[in-house]
Amino acid sequence: MENVGGNVYGKATGLYNKHRNYSEQWNPWHPFWSADDFQQAQSFGHQSKTWIDQHLTCGLDNYTIESFQLAASMRKLLLGLDSRLGDDSLIDDDSHIFGTLYYRDNFPSILFLLAHLPFQAHLDFQLVRLTNSGVHRIYSEMNTGDRWWHTQDQLPYRVIIVSGICASDKTHQTNFSGNQLAWPLYLTIGNIRKNICVTAETHAWILVGLIP
Repeated sequence: MENVGGNVYGKATGLYNKHRNYSEQWNPWHPFWSADDFQQAQSFGHQSKTWIDQHLTCGLDNYTIESFQLAASMRKLLLGLDSRLGDDSLIDDDSHIFGTLYYRDNFPSILFLLAHLPFQAHLDFQLVRLTNSGVHRIYSEMNTGDRWWHTQDQLPYRVIIVSGICASDKTHQTNFSGNQLAWPLYLTIGNIRKNICVTAETHAWILVGLIP
């Protein structure tokens, strides 16, 4: 019998139900009161504190935002969003001669991708063999490849593969202060289907390192 991957044991308790009490009062937009309040805060993201305060005072056409009334309280709520990958997840190492190296622990980053609710329907764990009319192999996602099959055979029964993929590209930062460059290092997992990974709006790549 081929070892084609693990079994499903049930739903994992991840980030999105951390504040859930398994009742109708569960609020998936915590710490905001509603989706509308969160979307308003999101739209104010690049505005100045003065502009936001003025807009909240007289620019909403009698629409009431229940979660916040001032820019300061709005930003406090935004900082309180539990993404598990905020600025405090970055580790800085200034022992390098040419600058400070910023990085994230890969393991929590992979856990975040696995538990990220928008990816729930786009994750593959079991191995698949695709053929054209039953004759020629078709290679599509990573779990259809021979390497994945071979690696799975080396693992204990019911253990699954989560493959990490890293990518980096030189990024130009400044024009007038020495033409500064950086090499950001990004991480995703091969279990996420490729049509999701190649779409920038899905944010399937996590910044795990910034090399000066």
